[in-house]
Amino acid sequence: MKFLRSVLVQDEIPATDGTYDYDLPVNPLSHVVLTLKALNAGVNTKATLAQLLGALELVEVTYRGSAIVSLNGADLYALNCILLGHEPWQENVINLDNAVRHLSLVIPFGRALFNPKECLFETRKGELKLKIQIDIADTGYDGVIFQIETVELLDIKPVQYLKIQTLAKTPTAVGDLDIDLPIGNIIAGLLLWGTTIPTGASWIATIDKVKLLLNNKEEYYSQANWESLHGDLIALLDPAGNWGEKFHMENLAAAYAQNADTATEEQDDSDISNYALMNFGIKIPEDFLLDSKGLSRFHLRIAAGDTNPLRILPIELLKVGA
Repeated sequence: MKFLRSVLVQDEIPATDGTYDYDLPVNPLSHVVLTLKALNAGVNTKATLAQLLGALELVEVTYRGSAIVSLNGADLYALNCILLGHEPWQENVINLDNAVRHLSLVIPFGRALFNPKECLFETRKGELKLKIQIDIADTGYDGVIFQIETVELLDIKPVQYLKIQTLAKTPTAVGDLDIDLPIGNIIAGLLLWGTTIPTGASWIATIDKVKLLLNNKEEYYSQANWESLHGDLIALLDPAGNWGEKFHMENLAAAYAQNADTATEEQDDSDISNYALMNFGIKIPEDFLLDSKGLSRFHLRIAAGDTNPLRILPIELLKVGA
C-alpha cells in the first residue's frame, strides 16, 4: 500500500472574516491536516488556546452538498485528543506582541489514521469539498494564515468512514432535557460539551447527568455523571493540560519565607475540561459499537444543571455505498 501527502493550500491569508471553500482530492482520504497560524495581538498578552481555536468558527467537509464532518475548532481539538491519544501541541507560546503561533489539527475520516478499511471513499472531482469559516482577528490574536494538507490512500477499498456533526441545544429550564440522536448508523461515541463545569467552589454542570434511551428503554448508559464521563475522556489520552492556564505563587515582600502549603503550582481547568465522552468503540473492543439501525427513537436524556448552551457530537460509522 502507498499513501500520498500533498499540500492543498499553502499559507492562505484570508482578507476578511467569512467562509473559504476548497475541492478535496478524489482518492480515498485518511485525513486532512489543517494548520492554523496567527500572531499574538498584544504585549504581554499571549493568545490563549481557546482564543486561537475560536478563529475556526466552522470546519466542514461535504460530499455532494451533504456534511460528513461539521464542527468548530474547539470541538475538532477535543476530537483529536480522543482519537489520537494526546493533545495537539502549540508552539511559540510566549508573551510577545506579534509572536508567531501555530497549531495543527487533523480532520479524521477514521478512528485511526492510515486505516485502509476505515477512511473516506473515492470520489469524483468537485464532489468532496472542505469549508472553513474563519474569524481573522479577535481577542488575543490577528494575522491568521492557514495551511491545508491531505493524506490520500492509494489503491484501497474502504469499508466504512466517520461522520461527525454537531447537535447544539440550550436547556430552557434546570432538569431533564431530551435530545434526539441520529438513527440508522453505527455509533462509536458521543462527544459532549457543556458551558458550565464543576470549578472553583461550585459543583454545577450544564450536563450534570446523562442516560441513553433506545426505543424509550434505558440501555448502555442507564445513568452516568459528568465528572465520570469527563474522566473517561481523559483516560484515552496522555496527561491533559499542557497549555491550560496555571497559577504560580509570587511574593514581592522584602522578607519571604516559603510556605510548603502554598508554594505548589495550581491549575484551575485543563484545555479540555468542558468535554466528556460516552464511548462505544473508541479504543475499546468493537463488540460494544451501538447499531442504531431499525430504532424508532434514539435519544439522550440530560439532567441539566443550568440553562447554558451544550453540544452533542455523535461519532458515527457509515458503510461505504450504503
